[in-house]
Amino acid sequence: MIYRQEGYVLKEIEGVSVLLPVGQAVADQKKAVTLNETGVFLWKMLHTGRSKEELTGALVQQYEAEGIKKEEIQKDAEEFTEQMLAMGIFREELRRTNEPFYGCMKIADLSVNLYGKKVFFSECFTPFLAEEGKTPDMELEIINAVPKSRQNGTILLQNREMTICKREDGYVVRFPTMENIVEAYMTENGEYARIYCLFLSDMQKERENLFHAVRLFFLYRAQKSGYTAIHSASICYRRKAWLFAGHSGCGKSTHTALWKKWVGTPYLNGDLNLVGRDETGRWNVYGIPWCGTSGISTVETVELGGIVLLEQAKEDQVKPLSGYEKVLRVMQRMISPAWTEELLDRNLQSAEKLEKEIPVYHLQCTKNPSAVDVIREQMDDPEV
Repeated sequence: MIYRQEGYVLKEIEGVSVLLPVGQAVADQKKAVTLNETGVFLWKMLHTGRSKEELTGALVQQYEAEGIKKEEIQKDAEEFTEQMLAMGIFREELRRTNEPFYGCMKIADLSVNLYGKKVFFSECFTPFLAEEGKTPDMELEIINAVPKSRQNGTILLQNREMTICKREDGYVVRFPTMENIVEAYMTENGEYARIYCLFLSDMQKERENLFHAVRLFFLYRAQKSGYTAIHSASICYRRKAWLFAGHSGCGKSTHTALWKKWVGTPYLNGDLNLVGRDETGRWNVYGIPWCGTSGISTVETVELGGIVLLEQAKEDQVKPLSGYEKVLRVMQRMISPAWTEELLDRNLQSAEKLEKEIPVYHLQCTKNPSAVDVIREQMDDPEV
């Protein structure tokens, strides 16, 4: 299907039809385009999506009566459409192309079919690969090329690391600090994503960039399915997962290392944890390949015991928090997308459910083993 690209309006100047850029298209220095009668006809047809066959058929019906050969009309329509696609004035429906199947990534109850050359994918995905899903929750395609044109959209988020634009059928995403990633697109339902990339010189670094870019799209799709990602380090204590969350530099790694050394608890993930309910309603922590720079991750699924909000202090104590404070602080540690009010509401609802159903503590702690003793006493409380 072919659609009009956002950011253009049709105007008539002294009897000449012109497509003029507006908004972000002006900022992107898009040029005005003069249209002939055929171009105007096709532009007006595209007030809704049309297939290339529909566009050609309508044009033949319009002009064949004037004695123009059908083959000439079809050729003109095809050339005009390709030119408009290349200029970014038209856009095609987002759907999978013909990249080779790499593997099916299974995380929690989600299956993600990955497409692209094997060399594009990090080895970190390997433990999570399973047989190809017949009806995957998501299809993600990596294409080693530059897209036909730069796509437009309304900017939702822009910082040093990422720009996210909303367009009618989904999102346009750019990663300014990742030189080899040209542009990425995702449908609004998160069921399909496409990343355009180039492999330039440092194969390992470029593969790492793609690995981290894939995370963004997976977390979006996971959020749509009720899963939430929390920036935290986790351990397994008494067969339950405990998350230690806080701002960067608060001592998550230091504290979980104390648990490892003095209690012997195994690590689960050193930086990021995916939580959600299973079919029985139980809260779990699901293994994922992304773990920051810690190198600590697992494929296991472990029942969630609770969340500990860390804060550095001169003495060790568990400080009471109100329900509001727990909800807000847990939500602030979530890295699931919050580009729109709808996505923010999803995070808020998850935080509210967690606060009501799972123990949430605020631990003011030192770097000493005594910090483990203080919070461990709370975890071992029979009422918990």
